[in-house]
Amino acid sequence: MFRLMLTPAAVEPFGFFTWDSLRAGWYLTWRLLLRVSPILVVGGIAVAVLGLNSPLAGFLFSLGVLAAAVWSIMLVPKLTSRWAAERYGQALEGALAVWWGITWRSMVVSLVAAVIMAVPSVVAVSLRTAYPSSALGLVGSLLTWLLTLVNLAVTVLATGWAMSRVAASQLVGVGPGADPLPPPMARAVDEARAAAEVAPAREPAPAPRPAPRAAPASAPAATAVSAGGKMQCPKCGLYETERGSVIGWYCNVCGWRESRR
Repeated sequence: MFRLMLTPAAVEPFGFFTWDSLRAGWYLTWRLLLRVSPILVVGGIAVAVLGLNSPLAGFLFSLGVLAAAVWSIMLVPKLTSRWAAERYGQALEGALAVWWGITWRSMVVSLVAAVIMAVPSVVAVSLRTAYPSSALGLVGSLLTWLLTLVNLAVTVLATGWAMSRVAASQLVGVGPGADPLPPPMARAVDEARAAAEVAPAREPAPAPRPAPRAAPASAPAATAVSAGGKMQCPKCGLYETERGSVIGWYCNVCGWRESRR
């Protein structure tokens, strides 16, 4: 198990119509709106106070829109990097590259979605215009709201999908969905990895072989010799034996002969 914890994994981009893309896009969208909307609210209040036809009101509102656009451009890389740090444990680098990678992908998806929904949008507008007080006009209004919700969902999905593509292009060897390790555990993991790479693999020492046992020496056969120099016959037990020069010892009583090899 510990070895599997040390094995790096590659960051894979999300699929477009997935829950991960929706979560990532919503993470960036609502945080971006929360920070940018106060500037637009201040511009709207200025227009309401000074009047719609006031040049100063138009200037302040345009200035607010410009400030909100610049602020959003600065926030997109920052929030995306924070999202990557929370999800993968590693922040993104290059604010301009992160912003451009998300922006152009979202623009392409929005353009494709606009082309696909062009015909339903025309049908909805035609129904509302031609039948304003009938059921068909109501169907046109409902279709317009439905297309608006679909467009917003596609925008959020495109944002999350673009964020995952940018993160996958920068982060290598980081496991997706893994929480970052606290410093003590991260230090222990690094030390264990270094020890595994430096320490040579030790093979178990072979078991000592038992020493060969020496064969017991055969004890010489005990032979009894009489006072007269005659050998006792091992067969009959008498001393009536004689020693020949060719056949060796032999017994004159029972016919025993000494075997020679």
